[in-house]
Amino acid sequence: MKTKRTLAKQSVFYGAANGIEALVPFLLAPILTRILDPTDYGIWVLFITYATFLRPFIGLSAQDGIRMRFYDFDQKQLDQFTHTLLFLMTVVMAACALATYLFQDSLMTITKFPAPWLISIVGAAFLFEVFYTILALNQFHGRRMAFLYAQILQAVLSMIFILIFLYFDFSWQGVILGRMLSMAITIVISLHFLGYKMSALIKLPKRAFYKDISMFGVSYVPSGMIIMAMPMIDKVVAAHFIDVAASALYGVAALFASAFWVVNNSFLLAWTPWLFKRLRGDEPNKLREILSVSGLYFAVSTCAAGVIYVMSVWIAPILLGEAFHTAIPLMRYMMIAILLQGFYMHNMKFLHSYKKVITMSLCSALALVINIWLSISWAPEEGVRGIMLATIVSFAIVFVISGIITIIHVNKSNEEGLADA
Repeated sequence: MKTKRTLAKQSVFYGAANGIEALVPFLLAPILTRILDPTDYGIWVLFITYATFLRPFIGLSAQDGIRMRFYDFDQKQLDQFTHTLLFLMTVVMAACALATYLFQDSLMTITKFPAPWLISIVGAAFLFEVFYTILALNQFHGRRMAFLYAQILQAVLSMIFILIFLYFDFSWQGVILGRMLSMAITIVISLHFLGYKMSALIKLPKRAFYKDISMFGVSYVPSGMIIMAMPMIDKVVAAHFIDVAASALYGVAALFASAFWVVNNSFLLAWTPWLFKRLRGDEPNKLREILSVSGLYFAVSTCAAGVIYVMSVWIAPILLGEAFHTAIPLMRYMMIAILLQGFYMHNMKFLHSYKKVITMSLCSALALVINIWLSISWAPEEGVRGIMLATIVSFAIVFVISGIITIIHVNKSNEEGLADA
């Protein structure tokens, strides 16, 4: 019970911290859905989707690499590892920006995104990944207040800059600029408080971790991109097989499901460091305690999804502009998809702790393939609803498969622990 109370308190804390970031889209929704038409709002939705999708490619899944290796390093090694990560991320970002500029016309056709602004997607992906890497460092260091302050700062700055740009009639371009500017400022300040000086970061890092980071980044790509890739696939399919406005409806429906994602992810943020430590321990009752916490998570998460859905249906007609009311019936499907996504990520944390990177990537790749196939098959007749159903089915399948694999590894680890004892 003491463990559960501690994790509950930490989950509430991370829920409040992440809720600050998630609150910004809700506060902006009454403004953006009235100032921007569905097509312009759809461009903004595609921007966030593509930038989020590119994160694991540009960032080499940095935050998950830090989580997996954190307890293997002393502080000096961790600083060197982080320095090398930031350097490699910058190199990859520059290469991607150059490629995007050279092939912008072809990419515009594929992405349905304005060519002159494609490079901004690359820059935003880099900023997002650095920001979430900083959050991961604060999380595992136990610096919860620093985690909170970073979220508050970027949220407040986002609101201020976006509203200023909108005031000067920048439309969706202003929303993009405001978001990127707020992230850049927050990153510089947060790195300073973590003890990383810009003068040290611009130096070429030692080559000790180049190979490890690159190998991990490549092998972990499907796992690192699963949460980002699913909505990107859905919105791109919607834009191509329906229209750009359809991706806006998807984004609005997902906006309310994101409130539940905050609750779900908050538990995972609090639980992950505890799980990693617990699985490394040799206590005789560790497995029973871990499974007890997991069972409680499944129950509470399901109840939370139902409560937040009911509240969303009541609030949505008030919050949204009239042109977006058709997204309200779609929210039930998004809520189920986010619930199953959380269940799947729960299983992934076990495999992550056991460093089963290839297994994680194969499961995630399977989910992506199933989602692409079903989304393209169902979108022409079922519309946005069919795309969301494809996501539900994809996560349900890999949740079951990853659950079976997780049980096998947990039992094997437990038997090895008993044998050693």
